[in-house]
Amino acid sequence: MSRLIIDFHNHLGRGDPGAGPLQRDLYPEMLIKVMDEGRVWKSVVFPVKYMDFKAACDEIKGYVDRYPGRLIGFGRVGDTPDAPDIVEYCLDELGFKGLKIHHGLENIDPDSPNLKKVLDIAERRRFPIIFDAFSQNAEKVFRVAEAGYTFPIVLAHMGGLWNVTWMDRCIEHAERYRNVYLETSSVLLFAKIEEAVKRIGADRVIFGTDGPGIHPAPEIRKIEILHIPEADKDKILGLNAKRLLGI
Repeated sequence: MSRLIIDFHNHLGRGDPGAGPLQRDLYPEMLIKVMDEGRVWKSVVFPVKYMDFKAACDEIKGYVDRYPGRLIGFGRVGDTPDAPDIVEYCLDELGFKGLKIHHGLENIDPDSPNLKKVLDIAERRRFPIIFDAFSQNAEKVFRVAEAGYTFPIVLAHMGGLWNVTWMDRCIEHAERYRNVYLETSSVLLFAKIEEAVKRIGADRVIFGTDGPGIHPAPEIRKIEILHIPEADKDKILGLNAKRLLGI
């Protein structure tokens, strides 16, 4: 059965010298190869961890231009005074569709004035932000919707791996706030994805891999074997992302 598949979670870039193996030397050719093998139509891509995120976003733009129609650019920022300007630059000059924020790797204070300015831009311009919500990082992300922001908030990993406590908290958070979406990468307890569909509906569950190091084929299969309607699988694997990205 042929499905429209969009992968909402991929890191690309050279990375900073001395960065860890999952934060450097991730190039678009690697991603396109596994996309083709997994029959992924399009992938959202954003920078690995960098000291200079403006340069990193320029690098992502080059990759998007190299593979038009396959890669969808997102920016990424840290807790720096220039973060709001970088966000506006990504939207207006680079044509990006959204933003990635990682409180943990960037050591972002959830009360940071820099972060608030970024969130205010997202609220005004209505683009999605995908936040790392792995384990304790989720606690910091919860504060965004709790502060009253209504732009699309995507919780990457929805708690992560087999961590039932944090998965439950992510699902409960999405029940409470209708602008919160749950993304499926690194979720090993498949029943929790089924539970999320039951509790918040399939319209707010989004497929992602955390690629390109993680091959999309088993991640796609993870969704295909869920005990949910086929129409819900179509939504999770691509239609929800298509709607959210406006493509």
